[in-house]
Amino acid sequence: MEGHLYKCIYAKILATGNMEVKYKPKVLVSQFWNAVIISMYREHLLSINHVQKLLYHQVQSDTDGHHTLRAPPFFINRGDKLQGEFFPPGSEAARRISFFAQSLTTTIPEPLPIHAMPTFTVLTHHYSEKILLLLREIICEEDQNTRVTLLEYLKWLHPIEWENFVKDTKILAEESAMFNGVSPLGNGSDEKGGGNKTDDLPFYAVGFKPSSPEFTLRTRIWASLRSQTLYRTVSGMKNYAKAIKLLYRVENPEVVQLFGGNTEKLERELERMARRKFKFVVSIQRYSKLNKEEQENAEFLLRAYPDLQLAYLDEEPAKKEGGEPRLFSAPHRWIELPGNPISGDGKSDNQNHAIIFYRGEYLQLIDVNQDNHLEECLKIRNVLGEFEVFQTSNQSPYAQWGHKDFQKSPVAIVGAREYIFSENIGILGDVAAGKEQTFGTLTARSLAWIGGKLHYGHPDFLNATFMATRGGVSKAQKGLHLNEDIFAGMNAFGRGSRIMHTEYFQCSKGRDLGFGTVLNFQTKLGNGMAEQMLSREYYYLGTQLSIDRFLTFYYGHPGFHLTNILVIFSVQVFIISLLFLGTFMESVPICNYVHGQLVSGQSGSYNLFPVFDWIKRCMISIFPVFMIAFLPLFIQELTERGAGRAVLHLAKHFLSLSPMFEVFATQIQSNSILVNTSFGGACYIVTGCGFATTRILFSILYSHFAGPSTYLGMRVLIMLLYVTMVLWAPHMVYLWILVAVPGI
Repeated sequence: MEGHLYKCIYAKILATGNMEVKYKPKVLVSQFWNAVIISMYREHLLSINHVQKLLYHQVQSDTDGHHTLRAPPFFINRGDKLQGEFFPPGSEAARRISFFAQSLTTTIPEPLPIHAMPTFTVLTHHYSEKILLLLREIICEEDQNTRVTLLEYLKWLHPIEWENFVKDTKILAEESAMFNGVSPLGNGSDEKGGGNKTDDLPFYAVGFKPSSPEFTLRTRIWASLRSQTLYRTVSGMKNYAKAIKLLYRVENPEVVQLFGGNTEKLERELERMARRKFKFVVSIQRYSKLNKEEQENAEFLLRAYPDLQLAYLDEEPAKKEGGEPRLFSAPHRWIELPGNPISGDGKSDNQNHAIIFYRGEYLQLIDVNQDNHLEECLKIRNVLGEFEVFQTSNQSPYAQWGHKDFQKSPVAIVGAREYIFSENIGILGDVAAGKEQTFGTLTARSLAWIGGKLHYGHPDFLNATFMATRGGVSKAQKGLHLNEDIFAGMNAFGRGSRIMHTEYFQCSKGRDLGFGTVLNFQTKLGNGMAEQMLSREYYYLGTQLSIDRFLTFYYGHPGFHLTNILVIFSVQVFIISLLFLGTFMESVPICNYVHGQLVSGQSGSYNLFPVFDWIKRCMISIFPVFMIAFLPLFIQELTERGAGRAVLHLAKHFLSLSPMFEVFATQIQSNSILVNTSFGGACYIVTGCGFATTRILFSILYSHFAGPSTYLGMRVLIMLLYVTMVLWAPHMVYLWILVAVPGI
C-alpha cells in the first residue's frame, strides 16, 4: 500500500515532464504527505496521537548511521480493523484521505511546472451572509423558540473535534499563564500536581476560561469553520496559496538551499510565487454600508489574510444638485461606473461589477457556503490541464492545412464534484447531500460524456478569456436570470465550446438545513426553471440543435422538471378516474366472477373486471419504478463507500420517510414552475444557510405551503377516501401515502 500510494502521489501530482530528480521520490512525497496531515491537525480533525501514526519520521539507520525516512504505520498496516487506530470513528479526516486516495486511481492530466502553471482567480460574492460568528450568537439562544445554543449543537455534531480544540486551548492557556507568572495549575491543584477537573469545566463548556479576546476569538473561529460563513470559505480557498507554495518548494529544492536557512526570505519567495499564480477576490457590494460588527469582522478577515482583495461599491454625491449619485467599483482604486450596476436580483450583479478585477486565464466562481482543503488544492495544476491549451499547434488556423489542428472545440468550463459537508446535520441535510451526490456527480458525469452538461456547479473552473469575450460569466436581468450560473453554461454551449467534468477534484459545500429553507430552495429552482424555459437561450438551443443533442439537452434540463409536473398531474387524473369508476359501480350492476371465471347468464351487467385488473397492475408497477429512482444513489454509495454503507444509507432514507418529503418537494417545485409560467413574478429567494435550531410556528408554515401543496393534497385526499370506501384494494395503501403527504 505504501509503494502504491506514494508512487501515485509522485507520478500524478508532483512529477512534471521536465523535472530534475535531485531527491528520492519518497523524500518529496513525505513533505507533501506531512503537510496534509498537519493541516488536518490544525483543523482539529486529528489528535496528536493520531498524527504521530500518520507522519513520516526521520530516523537513524541501523546499518550506515545515516538518517532515513520511516513510513507511517498507516501505510504499513492493512485491514479495516486498524482504521480506528489511525482515525477517530467517523472522522472527517478519514473521509478526506479516502477520497484523495481513490481520486489518484483515475486518469489525471500531467501537471506543468509551477513557474509555467497558468494564473487563476477565485471570485466569491457576499451580500448579507455571516462573515464571522459573534460570541453571543454562539453561546446564547437565538430566540424564545430556540431550545439549544449554536455552540452546544456544534459540540454535539463534532465531539472529537471539540475535544481536540479544548486540549489545544488548555495548552495555550497554560503557556500564557506561565508567561504571565501565574501557576498554570491554579489554586485547586492536587498533591500529584494535576489540575482540578472542575477548573476545566469552562473550557469544555464554552471553549475558554480566560475571557481575553484571543481565547474568545478562538471559539468564534472554531464555530465559524463549522458553519456556513465567509470566514470558512476564505480559509478553505486560501489553501490554493498554501498548495502553490508547497509544490514550489518541493519542486525546486534549490530554492530552499539558496536562502541557507533564512526562513523569512524563503517565505517571501514562496509568497511571491503564490501571489503570481493565484488571486482571491471577494465581492462585497455593500462593504461601505456594513454595520460596526460586520466591519470589525471584515477587518479581521483582511488582517488574517493580507493578500485577500475586496471589491465593493462606493457612492459619492452627485456633482450637480438633483443629479444621480456617482458609483464606483473599488477594491484599492476607484473605477467609476456608468450607473447603478444592481439591475438584477443582486447575486449576478455582485459578480459582474467585480469581474474587472480578476487576473489570469481561468476563473472559479465560489459561493459563500463552500469550502476547500489542502489535499484537493494540490491538484490545481491537473485541473487546469483539462482545458487542453498547454500543447497548441504552431500552424495558422487559416492556413490550408492548419485548420485541421483546430477542429476540436475549445474547453470553456471544467466541472468538478461537490461534497455536501452538511450531510450529517439532520435527515434533511442527508437528503440534500444524496440529491447533490446523484445530480452533481452521476448526472454531471453522464451529461459531460454525451455533451449535454451545463455549468451549474460552483466548483467549476471557467476559461475566463473565452467567457469574458463571449457574453460574460453571469447574466443579471431581473426576474429572468435567477439561476445565473446555468446561463453561463448555455452561453458557452451555444457558442461552440465544450464543457467537461472531472472526477478527481471536489470542493465542499453546505446546503439548506431547515424545513422552510429547503422548500424555499425548491421554489427558487422552480421559478428559475420556468424563466429558463421562457428565455431566448432555450429557444436558440431548441431550434438549432440536432435531434441527438436536443434530446440530451432536454433530458438533462427542462425534461426532468416537466416530468415532475406530469407525475403530479397523472396522480390527480388517476384519482379522478377511480372516482368516476367508483361512482359508476354504485349505479350499475357488475358482473360476478368465480375462481377467475366469468359467471354466465348475467345479462344487463357490466364486465369491469379488466378495469379492476388494470388498476392493480398500475399500482403494482409503481413500486419497481419507485425503487429504480433510488438506484443512482445506491450505485454511487456502492462505488465510493462499499456495499455495507450503501445499504445502511438507503435504509436510513426509507426509515426516515425521506421519499414522502421528496413527494412534497416535487409538488412545491412543480407548482412554482406552473405559477411562474402562467403569471410571472419570479424573484430571487434568500434561503439562508444557518442551522435549523429554531422551531417555526405552524401558522407560518401553513401560510407558506397551504396554497402550493396542502389544498391540493386535501382535495385529492377527500376523493381518495370516497374511492377507498367504494373500491377498496390493498394496493391503495401506496396511494394513501403518496396523496397524504402534500395534504399533511
